[in-house]
Amino acid sequence: MKLLFMENTPTVERRLQILKHLEANEKVDVGALSCQFGVSEVTIRKDLRYFEERNLLIRSRGGAMKQGLVDTDLSIYDRRKQNMDQKQKIGIEAAAMIGIGETILLDSGTTIMELAKHISKQTETTVITIAVDIAFRLADLPKVRVIMPGGMLRRNSLSLVGEQTASALKEFYCDKYFLSADGIDFERGLLTMNIEEAHLSRICIENSKQVIALLDSGKFKPKGITSIAPLSKIDTIITDNGITQEQISFLKSQNIELIIVK
Repeated sequence: MKLLFMENTPTVERRLQILKHLEANEKVDVGALSCQFGVSEVTIRKDLRYFEERNLLIRSRGGAMKQGLVDTDLSIYDRRKQNMDQKQKIGIEAAAMIGIGETILLDSGTTIMELAKHISKQTETTVITIAVDIAFRLADLPKVRVIMPGGMLRRNSLSLVGEQTASALKEFYCDKYFLSADGIDFERGLLTMNIEEAHLSRICIENSKQVIALLDSGKFKPKGITSIAPLSKIDTIITDNGITQEQISFLKSQNIELIIVK
């Protein structure tokens, strides 16, 4: 649906047109709307904030998307109830990929926790993590050196976020980075509900030799308000046999190593 150009459109009419555009296209772009209506991007952002406060959309970087495209950002306690059998198998497979003497980065999340649970007590490795619960879990492994950056605690994920965390992560270069995501989209890549954590993940991706995504088959849907990284940045995906043959074929066509646990 194409919006008609309406210079100096009154606020009520402009907002009505924005809603119609969102309904038809599911996403809107701040820059495009600014040009379309002949108003500043600040004005458009105020419009989107107005709608967000009324739960009509969810704002993302550079625009907004339809409320129905994303789910709520579940707490880590709620996520522990979802697909735990698959997550455990994925975690076991991922833990076996950690080599002696390697330095690895561990993201936050329930699937990454399953990895942490299955690191052998005999494995000598250095683990850098922003996840408080994972660091606590690894404290029982005498041969694992644990490093945590500073930062502010995000209670929903029990992880550290903020500029202090970002600055610290930029100083580390690692062999492997294990991360998860809230969803995966073949066009936008790995997705998350949290913009701060996405920023930290991008830093870790750039500073790691190998990037390994742990995604149970329930994550194979476009859930999230921001992209962590395109699929071209991902070396390996570990998932379960709940994904479709079409999904398998596409990922392999992208030169991604695909490991499917059963």
